[in-house]
Formats: sequence, structure tokens, C-alpha cells
Amino acid sequence: MKTKRLLLPFTHGVDVCAIDSALRLAKGYDAILVPLALIYVPGDGKSKGARLEHIQQSKDFLEAVKHKAARYDVPLKRLEVFTSDVAQSIRTIASEMECEGILLFVGDKHGVLLSPIEMKRLMEHITCKLYILRLQSNDGGSLKRVLRERFSHWLPGTSEQKDELLQVEN
Repeated sequence: MKTKRLLLPFTHGVDVCAIDSALRLAKGYDAILVPLALIYVPGDGKSKGARLEHIQQSKDFLEAVKHKAARYDVPLKRLEVFTSDVAQSIRTIASEMECEGILLFVGDKHGVLLSPIEMKRLMEHITCKLYILRLQSNDGGSLKRVLRERFSHWLPGTSEQKDELLQVEN
């Protein structure tokens, strides 16, 4: 039986919660996680190449995944690619590595690990399964807002009194 592979593409913004989620999913599927760090290089011929901060973020991402994968006991196949077409490179590598699917993470209103534009381009020409996972924000203000929206109609009094009742300690 062939081992499943899940592709975890990255272009920016190392997110530990997304990495943890990807590793837990890979562990649950008994799959190899393929973290793919993509470093954008403009293809116009005018620029001098990749930006140093993109290269450093790529290295940081791959090291963070390696470190956490050891804790979760998840096998990895780490890759780093310089590309002028992020979406096409993801599709090509997913195909070449025979990945079961591609893991995409979204936050409140933005992409995590990939930009929304890159995600959209991936979705336009799907070559394998896309696992789209939503990460929840953990800020106290958000919890307070959710509690207020869900339960404020049950509470008597003015909105200020309701806010006092719904105080969330940090």
C-alpha cells in the first residue's frame, strides 16, 4: 500500500497554529507531510532575484515544521523551490510527489502561509484534493464579541450593563 502524502505550501508568514494543524492532520491520515517553501523570483528579467527576507522566512518555516514534526512523530519530505509562478509550481510538485491533497489555511479574512491571490489561482485549476482549513483567532476581544452577539439578547438591561456582565478576563 502506498503512503499518503499531503502538501503544505508556504510563501510567507510562518504560522505555528497552521503547522500544528497540518501535522495533526498528517498524523491522523498516517501520511507523509510535504512542506513546500516557495520563494518568489520575478520572471520579468529586470530584478536581481529573490529577496533575502523571503529566503529567511522559507528557512524558518522549514525548520519550524521539522522541529514540530519530530514531536508529533510525523515523517516529512521538505522542499524549497524558487519560482516565478507559485500556483503552477504547487500543482507540479503535488503531481510529481503524488500528493493526495494540498493543505490550505485561512484566517479571519486572509490566507495563512499563502496569499489569497495564490490560493485563488490554485483553486482555478485544481489537480488534486484541496483541504481548506479555517484557523480561529484567539484574541480576547473576539471572544467577547462572540459572547455578546450570541447571548446579549438573553440579558436584561442596557448595552453597557450587558458589557459588564460579559467581561472576559485576559
